[in-house]
Amino acid sequence: MFSGIVQELGIVTALQEKPGHQGLVLGIGCSPQCLLGLQAGYSVAIDGVCLTVIDYDPSGKIFFDIIPETLESTTIGEYILGRRVNIERSLKSGDEIGGHMVSGHVCGVAEIIRIEKNRYDFLVPQELSYYLFSKGFVSLDGVSLTVFAIEDRIISIGLIPETLMRTTLGYKREGAKVNLEPDMSTKTQVDVLRRLHCI
Repeated sequence: MFSGIVQELGIVTALQEKPGHQGLVLGIGCSPQCLLGLQAGYSVAIDGVCLTVIDYDPSGKIFFDIIPETLESTTIGEYILGRRVNIERSLKSGDEIGGHMVSGHVCGVAEIIRIEKNRYDFLVPQELSYYLFSKGFVSLDGVSLTVFAIEDRIISIGLIPETLMRTTLGYKREGAKVNLEPDMSTKTQVDVLRRLHCI
């Protein structure tokens, strides 16, 4: 589990395709401090996607095995060398939860359709709009955010300068895609009600 508080920005350093269209090995450059206590098999969120570490270099590189399904359902399929990414290590017992509980299981991809100063409007997939509410949580590229308005499939987010500076959202432009994970407790409640035909 994660909290949606980005710990640092990393850089895509390797995109090695595996034979037979079996995905790729993704390499991310980061600070040595980000690797403290890391082991193969641990989970790390890259742009909000929970990935399993397969190897690392203590000087500042982490490697992940990416399957085709992940490439198709997240923005990782669009990665190029040198791209900035958000990094968050998984929570440990006793860690402060500065945002909200994020699983790292991305449900879809949203698109930035409008930027006006610190207001960002995102077009979200129709099937995910049912889980998004004004004043509700959402994770975008692994960043814990609060929706301040929603109309049909468009959600509006207010981003403070600190968030723009410390995450990749400050580098995004209109048309950019981001990984979206709705608040999982909200999603669970909505799904239960829909199965019971209450909504």
